[in-house]
Amino acid sequence: MAEPARAKPFVVPAAVAATAVLCAILAWMIESRAQILREGAEIVLMSEPIDPRDLLRGHYVVLTYPAQQITGDVLAGLTAEAGMREPGRDVPVYVTFEAGPDGHHRPVAASLTKPDEGIFLRGTAPYLDGRTVTLFVDYGIGRFYTNEHRAPELEARMRAGGLTEIVIAVGADGTGQIKAFRQAGETIVTEPLY
Repeated sequence: MAEPARAKPFVVPAAVAATAVLCAILAWMIESRAQILREGAEIVLMSEPIDPRDLLRGHYVVLTYPAQQITGDVLAGLTAEAGMREPGRDVPVYVTFEAGPDGHHRPVAASLTKPDEGIFLRGTAPYLDGRTVTLFVDYGIGRFYTNEHRAPELEARMRAGGLTEIVIAVGADGTGQIKAFRQAGETIVTEPLY
């Protein structure tokens, strides 16, 4: 008669350790986002909405920002740095912002290296060459997820009010997180920390 199979003594501790590591990674991801929302410098960008739906994550509002299009003198400084980049690959771009007289922030400089001072957003952009006239930068703040009832309401309110101010919290490394939506100086949505 065959002996009954014995449980391996390391299976339970290994499963507990793996679960603890996964929980720690998830907690770190949530806390890093919350830390940017709590402590990050704020910039205010103008936006226009589009409202699609993601089957896995739910309803969201797609936001586009005029500050995503880098042109003129801001672009001229960036294309001078771009000669050593490979074609066909997105490159990291750091865009420095300053507040205008209306309180909205505008790009004033762009670089392929992290700036030593100022408030800047880190994004990615396609390969640059000397012929680039307008560069589209993706800052990673183009989607705002919300529940199925709030997304259409928010979109309708944004469309009725025209342009909307988006308050962005910016971490020390240039990572941006959407913190709030404002119209005519009134906050209409605030992102919770957790």
